[in-house]
Amino acid sequence: MKMVKKITGIVMAFAIIMLSAISAFAANAETEREILSHEFDAYQIFSATGVEGKYLTDVEWGTMFGGTKQRNLFLNAIKTSDDFKVNGVNIFADCTDADDVARVLSEYADYSDIAKAFATHAYDYANVTFGGPYKNGDTISSAGYYLFEDTTTSGIANPVILKMSANSKVAIEVKASVPQVEKKVKENTYDTDYASETIYAEQNGSKIPLNYGKGYNDVADYCIGDSVPFELIGTIPENFDEFKTYYYSFVDTLSKGLTYSNSDMADTTVSLYDIKGGKYSFIKDVTDEFTIEFSTNRRTGDTNLTITCDDIIKAIPELTINSLLIVNYNATLNESAIVGYDGNPNEVYLVYSNNPTTPGGHGETPPDKVIVFTYKVDVNKYDTSQKPLEGAEFYLINSKGEYYSSGSTTGSYWVKNEADAELLRSDKNGFFMVRGVDKGTYILREKTAPTGFKVLGHDIEFSVNAIILPDIDDDMAQNWTTVAKDALKQFSAKLLADIDNAVIGFDYSTPSDSTVTLDIVNSKVYDLPGTGGMGTTIFYIAGGVLVAAAVVLIVVKRRSK
Repeated sequence: MKMVKKITGIVMAFAIIMLSAISAFAANAETEREILSHEFDAYQIFSATGVEGKYLTDVEWGTMFGGTKQRNLFLNAIKTSDDFKVNGVNIFADCTDADDVARVLSEYADYSDIAKAFATHAYDYANVTFGGPYKNGDTISSAGYYLFEDTTTSGIANPVILKMSANSKVAIEVKASVPQVEKKVKENTYDTDYASETIYAEQNGSKIPLNYGKGYNDVADYCIGDSVPFELIGTIPENFDEFKTYYYSFVDTLSKGLTYSNSDMADTTVSLYDIKGGKYSFIKDVTDEFTIEFSTNRRTGDTNLTITCDDIIKAIPELTINSLLIVNYNATLNESAIVGYDGNPNEVYLVYSNNPTTPGGHGETPPDKVIVFTYKVDVNKYDTSQKPLEGAEFYLINSKGEYYSSGSTTGSYWVKNEADAELLRSDKNGFFMVRGVDKGTYILREKTAPTGFKVLGHDIEFSVNAIILPDIDDDMAQNWTTVAKDALKQFSAKLLADIDNAVIGFDYSTPSDSTVTLDIVNSKVYDLPGTGGMGTTIFYIAGGVLVAAAVVLIVVKRRSK
């Protein structure tokens, strides 16, 4: 009777997330794969005519080779490759058939270098598919040892062999082979410290731990001229240890409403964090290990920013699967910023190594986006009969007592001294505009009235009120993926005191226009007589005549003497 060869079915249990190419033992087994909606081609490396408990028996070559010549080429490749040398000797050197190869292979543990190398070589010779395509929950009826390749457009090409469990079901243990990336923008009116605990984001059906800093969200609003802080957060894949080199690049796009300059590049940092005790802790600054480059698209005005390390394994030996790489940088909201609820969206994605067996292959993550809003104030100057007034001059003052100045060279449109402030002057239509203000409280103070009118004797205090996502739902603020209008929930404005000569309104009805409207009335100045008619003038003339007569009298008397 032929000896029953028992080949361990738990040879190579590498764990890969849903976007990987995978392979598995299967013996009349229902596959249990957490692979979402991805589709897979199957390749049969070995076939088996029997199953004994968790073992395959009577192993033969599978159908993936397509013929004797291809099988012999594969056998020769593994027999001569240095990848299979142990103590200087190739472990497959004496193998003559599939049963011999399977017997030798069964002696090596899951995740071993031998297992990884075998997966690589099998992938190179996988020519003929075995049925399929297969999806999550599909069954392979023929017992054997299989390689599955993800055919979904995902940029992943990791050939991996999985195990068969004791109940003959294929238990695919998933391991994240794809890094994740998040982009955040700091909202300066919120102070939630998301870095005080580990925050988990739902991505691709998995919970990804992320380390948002204090006040960082997917949504923010700022004044034009403000420096806006951004944060990029990248994870490390769980199959990181299968790679010899690993390319890692943040590819960030800033819309034309944001300016990134050489000085911003000098202040851009990359930090290594690691999870300890359920919280992410700073390990060290790794900025010098990355190349930072940026360029502006002349056609669109967008800025493309890349932060790249050609090999993070070599450059950052402290990296683990629990690490985070966090980029912090600032960009200035500029005059090209879109005002209103269309906002200024920005996004990032990662480019990363996607094949541990073939250096140079890259994949891309889906992009993650944030949005920055800014608003507008329109002022109309009238007289009491609603006639537009030209030449009224105002200062705009924020809640910090700072003055608006779009010509400021200090890096902000707000200055401390009145002497440096910008005078906002009404044109022939009685109109002036301040474009690009944040939500908050402001004062309009008239410095000069039009000729013939008097300066207002009081300030006009008003508020710009915008409700963005953190006001509504903190979780949604961290996971905004829809349209701009969903991020800016409400917009309004109001006067903070009853002022007879000021009327406020707001516009939130038209895309790209969240506007505060202020109508301000000036009164004329009249040079009125104290007693009415010409009385005062006549009094002045009569007095002058009397004085002149007195002078003449004195001169005449002197001459007569």
